[in-house]
Amino acid sequence: MNSHSNFKTFLVLSPKKFQISVVDEINYKQIYKQEKIFENYLNKFDLNFLDTFLEKNIFRIEKILNKFIKNINLVIDYDDFFSLKISIKKNYNYELVEQNKLTLLLNEARDLCKDTFKENKIIHMIIENYNIDNVNYDNLPQNLKCNHISLDINFICLPNAFVKNLEKNINKYQISLNRIVSVNYINNLFLDRNLDLIKMAQLVIEGHNQNEVELVNKKTRINGFFERFFHFFN
Repeated sequence: MNSHSNFKTFLVLSPKKFQISVVDEINYKQIYKQEKIFENYLNKFDLNFLDTFLEKNIFRIEKILNKFIKNINLVIDYDDFFSLKISIKKNYNYELVEQNKLTLLLNEARDLCKDTFKENKIIHMIIENYNIDNVNYDNLPQNLKCNHISLDINFICLPNAFVKNLEKNINKYQISLNRIVSVNYINNLFLDRNLDLIKMAQLVIEGHNQNEVELVNKKTRINGFFERFFHFFN
């Protein structure tokens, strides 16, 4: 039996290259890495090439790990990402901002984005600013009472059809899609860090940005008011 029991698999997709990497999630030791570079490329993916790339590497990885890959994280560099920025406000009448109130406010913003762009999937939901009684904060203060709060939220989205095509290719190997991460978002988040792309993607998935709302297929809840990220039903 192979000793690699805790691992994460990342698939980097761009018009310039495909890369699949497997890392030990405890010590970030790289277990496997393979790339396919495209010298002549257009600004789109060739899904036939992707299928060939996956077929070539998935079975190799599973043989090395002596385990099946259950899910995979996609790290995507693609022009079809787009942003929608909205502000949403709530009056509190100098009440304490509690978990359920903030959850309702964020759910309202999420639903507004979904209703506006029905054919698109939210990939990242980031709170960029907290305006509390006309004072701006980068992060939410603790034990806060206020008359009103306004959130500036950035939604980074991809077309549903694009995501479904990628899922279809991945599902052929009985692998589910765990998370999608935008390369542009990663690069903007880690401007002052000298880290490789996979490490930055791993940090994003683990909740590095305390103002990113994580969308998961669970009931709407917040694990803790000042957790590093929030969990919502997607």
